[in-house]
Amino acid sequence: MSIARDERAGLAADLSRLGPDAPTLCEGWTARDLLTHVLLRENDPLAIPGMAVSVFDAVTQARADKMEASGSFEDLVARFAQGPDRFSIFRVPGMDAAANSMEYFIHHEDLLRAQPGWRPRQQGHRAELQLAGIIRKYGRALTRRSPVGVRAEMTGLGDPVTLHPGDRIVTIVGKPSEILLLLTGRTSVARVDVLGEPDTLSEFMRSDHSL
Repeated sequence: MSIARDERAGLAADLSRLGPDAPTLCEGWTARDLLTHVLLRENDPLAIPGMAVSVFDAVTQARADKMEASGSFEDLVARFAQGPDRFSIFRVPGMDAAANSMEYFIHHEDLLRAQPGWRPRQQGHRAELQLAGIIRKYGRALTRRSPVGVRAEMTGLGDPVTLHPGDRIVTIVGKPSEILLLLTGRTSVARVDVLGEPDTLSEFMRSDHSL
């Protein structure tokens, strides 16, 4: 079982609990914007080319406005919680787990870690194993802009994994959940240790970690 289903349910519950105006880690986005993003991504293929974290292009903004006008915030949360629409590509067996496990975990944290007094969730061993698998599968893509080599040392999961080769190396140490947040640009909230020579560390931390 993938964590996509659990993260969808948890994100929906927390969107409802915190309300449409709650802040998120996505620059310029409220909870309402985040909800619109995930709904468009699943259900409106014409909007996908213009979508990126913290920005909508003009065409996508128009479709976002139409989405938001289609129901109340609670209506849209309920729609998200029920899963992709009937003709969405995300209804293809296996697509939800493959495409949404990382997406919904990250965006759930974008919501939770933007709130005052937040504390890290305890993911549990099964979820951490799945997130470790995501790091192994997509780590090279997530570190493609790094000017230095990158290794991940995932707590309790054996030897470090090379994500990006290089003569100079940084090693990111922490739980898979926290490492994944760093690798996707959530550097201010990711609870990890990044080890390496000072100049190498500085170059890595200044590099673009966005998706």
